[in-house]
Amino acid sequence: MIHGLIFLLGVSTLYLQVGGKEDNKYDNYTLIKLYPNTKSQLEALREIENGVPKIDILKRSRNLNDTTDILLNPEQLTEIKHFVKKEGITYDIKDNYGRSFEAVERSPRRRVFRSFNVFEYHSYGAMQEHLEMLAKMHPDLLKLATLGSSYQGRRMKLAKISLNPNANNPIIFIDGGIHAREWVAPAMAMYLIHRLVSDPEATHELNGVDWYILPVVNPDGYEFTRTSRTNRLWRKTRSKNALLDCFGVDGNRNFGFKWAVSGVSKNPCDKETYAGPKPFSEPETQMVRNVMITYGKRIKLYVSLHSYGQYLVYPWGYTGEFLPKEWQKLHSLAKMVSDAVEKAGGQPFRVMSAGKWYPAAGGSDDFAFGAIGVPYSYTMELTDGYEFLFPERLLHTVLPQFYEGFKVFGAQIRNEFSPTRHRKAFNLDVDYNV
Repeated sequence: MIHGLIFLLGVSTLYLQVGGKEDNKYDNYTLIKLYPNTKSQLEALREIENGVPKIDILKRSRNLNDTTDILLNPEQLTEIKHFVKKEGITYDIKDNYGRSFEAVERSPRRRVFRSFNVFEYHSYGAMQEHLEMLAKMHPDLLKLATLGSSYQGRRMKLAKISLNPNANNPIIFIDGGIHAREWVAPAMAMYLIHRLVSDPEATHELNGVDWYILPVVNPDGYEFTRTSRTNRLWRKTRSKNALLDCFGVDGNRNFGFKWAVSGVSKNPCDKETYAGPKPFSEPETQMVRNVMITYGKRIKLYVSLHSYGQYLVYPWGYTGEFLPKEWQKLHSLAKMVSDAVEKAGGQPFRVMSAGKWYPAAGGSDDFAFGAIGVPYSYTMELTDGYEFLFPERLLHTVLPQFYEGFKVFGAQIRNEFSPTRHRKAFNLDVDYNV
């Protein structure tokens, strides 16, 4: 039954790959969320996941009662319904999934007649314009450092927020948007910058702590998701493979710590988790690495913003077999952050090691923790219940809630690593895969 299903799903998907280039490709698609509750059901799902290379799998089951989420055209949906009935797998469906894709302006908005709204999704160009304006308005707080250019030539700038750049304060380094389709991550990063430089009460958050924020790690991929509905769920960078007519690398599998040992694809045409031809093959991940190396002795907290579920996870990501010896400190701070978000009216985070959730090597959080020696390193998955399509209308509610969690992060770093305290020297004698 399973092999026949794989064949039918594959044929149907191939048909769409050849003929399905229309802008509303996903409008008649159904998102099906499958809930395996036995090991045999989990194995059956993994056979489908591994056997149909071009099917749109948004999320894979990592363990029992963790969903596999698949986008299906009508023909595929009929086949998989037979499969789940036979296997006895519980499922939920969302019809006409593509119609939930938000309409966006396809070109940068010009800011002549109205101000930048931090509770909207914006083009990369508009975000950069706003950062430049904020730097001019608050030169005493915000400075922009050009890191380089993306594969397609977009300039990438790091926002450096500090009351006193010469004080040698501990640094909180935050990035977002390494996965192109996760629009809420850059929105959260931009909101953080806005609050830290524009809110008079944020002076406390800047006391004794510097905040370095890179809002969009993958600007090429991000802009690609804005070009049409067909591209809305693109995840990777947009680099061109030298041998095949395939594009992109999963930036969060491309970092040079335990690279490619688990949870990655070595197929350049894999739409999801291709780790790249080598560590740091992408100019975008090189820039994040360079920030970490340059300021490694001062960075005490690293947070990479993502979206798919409400998780706050810490190393190790490359394995679920064991935890770092410092895991209790990592876990405790994450729980404090979750409590603050919940107290502000938000949903609590599910806190665990990334590898316990699912093993995946080459992540930026493992690199920060394992190679650079950053004592607190996390991946923050925002907004449960909306997959990658968090509604713009809800940003006004959730971004301030998440901000309360970052205030807890800031307090911990201030209290533990203030300049007057003894700073632990970390061993940086490692191979950075330059």
